[in-house]
Amino acid sequence: MQKIPPKSNVTPHVALIIETSKVYGREILLGISRFLALHGPWSIFTHERGQNDPDPSWLARWGGHGIITRSFDLKLCRRAWKRGIPVVSLRHLSEKPPLPTVFPDQRLIGERVATHFTTRGFRHFGYCGVAGKKEWERRRRTAFIRHVETNGGSWHEYQPDDTSDADGNWEKEQEALIAWLQDLPKPVGIMAAHDSKGVQILDACRRAGIPVPDAVAVVSVDNDPVLCELASPPLSSLDQNGQKLGFEAASLLDRMMRGEKIEPANFFFEPGEVITRQSSDVFAVRDQNVAKAARFIRENACREINSKAIALAAGQSRRALEKKFRACTGRTPMEEVHEIRLRRIKQLLTETDYILPVVAEQSGFTYHEYMSRFFKKHTGITPGDYRRKYGKHAEDRGPIV
Repeated sequence: MQKIPPKSNVTPHVALIIETSKVYGREILLGISRFLALHGPWSIFTHERGQNDPDPSWLARWGGHGIITRSFDLKLCRRAWKRGIPVVSLRHLSEKPPLPTVFPDQRLIGERVATHFTTRGFRHFGYCGVAGKKEWERRRRTAFIRHVETNGGSWHEYQPDDTSDADGNWEKEQEALIAWLQDLPKPVGIMAAHDSKGVQILDACRRAGIPVPDAVAVVSVDNDPVLCELASPPLSSLDQNGQKLGFEAASLLDRMMRGEKIEPANFFFEPGEVITRQSSDVFAVRDQNVAKAARFIRENACREINSKAIALAAGQSRRALEKKFRACTGRTPMEEVHEIRLRRIKQLLTETDYILPVVAEQSGFTYHEYMSRFFKKHTGITPGDYRRKYGKHAEDRGPIV
């Protein structure tokens, strides 16, 4: 088909080769729908499919305007690309991608999970990956380990071999995982490559009688609410922001369908934050006063609290608490309050349509003007600019590189 000229009345024909069997895929589709609500419509082909389903055979001869794909096998999509049909890939991250590829920044994912643990006082860390060599995991793992080492932590790794995944021997895998968990220094914060692996680690801890989160805290990636709540205890997980991924992919494809030349490359955007559930809701320090202060801060940071109230809750003088708290976490109690408030503001800006006075109220500020000054001081941009750039309803044209 011909490229669609600007301001044309031609409705683009677009194939969405994206799984509907997983929450992540459905979040991507929802992000695409939000782009179309602003810039559409498209004539869309999509159907219920699993992650490993083959591409529809008609793609080999299809003459549509564009494709967005999360297919494992890119053979037919690459043929379409060679025939001049714009294609955006959401799966095959590599040093030299065969297609324009939109992906969450894996470096930030690894760093944010590591930060989640280091700010809670952990000094021992574990990484539990997946079988096989995958570029997305290599980047994520490297960033996690680098952050751990930079902050003086020790790390330990569990990597399942290809055979354990291939033969599907769950019990055999759990035995090996239990042995690894039992040998780890405690308390330890473990990053799991994805939610299914996080559920598996928590099951191994339960079988071995290892207390979670006091001895082993676990954070995974994807934030599938079904899997995270199915886990026992509920699993903390980083939200990759699938809706933002879908929006960015649709924006890139739209530009390509209108004639903009986009060469194969990786286009990265900022992922979401760690959604804390019981599996990591702990402060790994021996000092009980610091632990009490940290717990009080987590529960009250988005209310009107001050250092005097924190010291009272911890049962210690303000000066002594600040000294011990900094020694354990690298921050003062009020700096920890500010960090939690900042994360809360970012979450509300990216995940809701709340007006700024409501965002301020729910993040511990009496006036939204105070919140805006606080936010700009810590991020360099205003809350409005942050929402426009990173929000799930963002209207920016094209991926964040």
